[in-house]
Amino acid sequence: MKQTRRKTILATVSDLVSDFLYYDRKEDDDLSRGDIEAAITAGEITAAEIIEKFAKSLRAGLGDPHV
Repeated sequence: MKQTRRKTILATVSDLVSDFLYYDRKEDDDLSRGDIEAAITAGEITAAEIIEKFAKSLRAGLGDPHV
């Protein structure tokens, strides 16, 4: 079944989250697997702050002048 571009983009976002939280952390000396969840649990950062940063970065990458 052929995916629509929309579905492909949304699936890619899910992949990005998996990479961000798990796969990219495997070899990262500065931010290891579990560090993000631990920082949230410890109150160092919130999921909302991470989401806001991602959204701002995405808007900037798309050329949104209101970033």
